[in-house]
Formats: sequence, structure tokens, C-alpha cells
Amino acid sequence: MLYYLLEHLTHMALLMVLALGLNLINGYTGMFSLGHHGFFAVGAYAAGALTLAVTPAAPSLGVGLGVFALSALGGVLAAAAFGVVVGVPCLRLRGDYLAIATLGFGEIVRIIIQNTEALGGARGLEVPYLLLTRGVDTQLPYVALYAALALLAVAATVWTLRAVLRSNHGRAMIAIREDEIAAELLGVNLMKYKLAAFILGAGFAGLAGALYTHFTTQIEPREFGLLKGIYILLYVVLGGMGSMSGTLLATALLYILDKMLLNLLPPEIQAWREVAFALMLVLVMILRPQGILGQKELYQTRLWRRLFKRASPAEAPAP
Repeated sequence: MLYYLLEHLTHMALLMVLALGLNLINGYTGMFSLGHHGFFAVGAYAAGALTLAVTPAAPSLGVGLGVFALSALGGVLAAAAFGVVVGVPCLRLRGDYLAIATLGFGEIVRIIIQNTEALGGARGLEVPYLLLTRGVDTQLPYVALYAALALLAVAATVWTLRAVLRSNHGRAMIAIREDEIAAELLGVNLMKYKLAAFILGAGFAGLAGALYTHFTTQIEPREFGLLKGIYILLYVVLGGMGSMSGTLLATALLYILDKMLLNLLPPEIQAWREVAFALMLVLVMILRPQGILGQKELYQTRLWRRLFKRASPAEAPAP
């Protein structure tokens, strides 16, 4: 039971990193990208290819740790580099045109990987174990280790995003979301900050991809299809475009619904899960386009203040 929970916790935490990176692009900067699964694939395959290129036949723990860190960094940098390649021409577009262009990028990445034999082609890519071998006797320590690494990645992502958004750069990104013309008139370089958001969001996707590769040790192109991008977008939209805690909450709720609760239902119903989630995205956009928390964080809601008995500044008694 503990093994089952830790394995799902690892996958859920990696999805949180992906969704937080997309929220920076879509929620805080006001763009509309549908190609985040492409950056996820780039990070995963870059980390896998780098691991195969530099790992010796029988790596020691120290060597394995070094290769793990190097491949994770390589996945982040590769995804960020693709963020530049895609961002420079595509960020001159807006709205639906940007969404279509980024969607095309995600599918192009998947098709190129699927037809590149050096990356395993349609068979996928298999990498060796680096930190700990996954066997019958080590399954629980293995998933516990990667669950801790995935949660650490979530914490690092949240900390980085909070630091960025509280800086002048983050305020410039939010200004672009609110009104591009007004932001440009105030001296905000639109292309610079849009590209910065794209690179940073892509880098987080690359980190999630690198950790995913080392956790599963075998990846296939079909795991990085359009459906993955729709799921990530649903996490962001349902939680609230511009709310980190909303994104985390929505990712947890939808993952539990998808992977745990729906698996208890008959196979005939499970076959319709993709339709159900696509319909959920449509309904959310119609009925509650601001998502669960909108642009607020969890600690800014009335429920949070009631639970922890913290009055807002407007409700505080006068001295």
C-alpha cells in the first residue's frame, strides 16, 4: 500500500512541476501555450540521451550521482534552449495563433523523436539505474527516494516562481497579462519578458522530464502526446490562471480522480476518461473560467482565514 501511494505521489509531484511552469506562461504572463508537453519530452529525452552517453558500464554511487545531476541539468538546459527556439518566432503571435503554433511544436517534437533511431524511435529509450537499482527488495526505498526528489522539485519550483513574481521582472510579466499596450507604454519590453517566461516555464518542464526519465528508466514517444498537454492545461485552468496553490490543488484533485478513483470503475467506463476530462475542460471554461481560486492563493481566501482565524486587513479592528 505504501509503495503504491509513493509511486503515485512521485507522478503527481512531477505533474505539479509541469503545471506550475505552464501557469507562469499562461496564467501570470497571459499567453496561451499548448505545447508544454513538447518541452517535457525534450527534457526527458535529453536527460536520457546524456545518461547513456556518459554512464560507464558499472557506475559507482558517486559516479551515478554525478551523472544524475548532469543529466538533470542537461534536461533543463535543453528544454530552455527549445523555449528560445520556439519563443523567438512564436511570441510575436497572440491568442489562438500562439496556441496553434505551440501545439504544432509539441507534435513536431513527438514525431521527430518517434522517427529518430538514435533516440530509440517508436520503441522508446531505456536508461540504466543511477542512484538505486529497482528490484524486488528495493522497490520501496526506490519509490521513496524519487518521491522525495519530486517533492523537492515542487518546492524548488514554487520558491523560484515566488521569488520571480515578487521581483520587478515578475510584476512586468503580470503587467503584460493585464494590458500589453499599457505595459509597453510604461516601458516594459514585451518580447523580453514573454521570452523569459517561456524559457523559465520550459526549464521547469525539462526538470520534470529528466526526473521522469530516471524514475521510470524507460520512456516512449506516445507518453508525450497531445493528451498530456491537455491534462496539464486542465490542471492550470481548473486551479486558476495565476494561482500557484490553485494549480497544486487542481493537480492533486484531478490526479486522484483519474489514477485512483477511476481505476476502481469497470473498464467500460474507464475507456471514456479522456472524453470526460476534455468535457470537464470545456465546462470549466464556460461555467467558471477563473478556476477554483482565480488569481488568489489559498491563504488569501475567506475559507483559509476562517479555518485559521486570521482576519484580513479590512476586517482587522482599528487600534
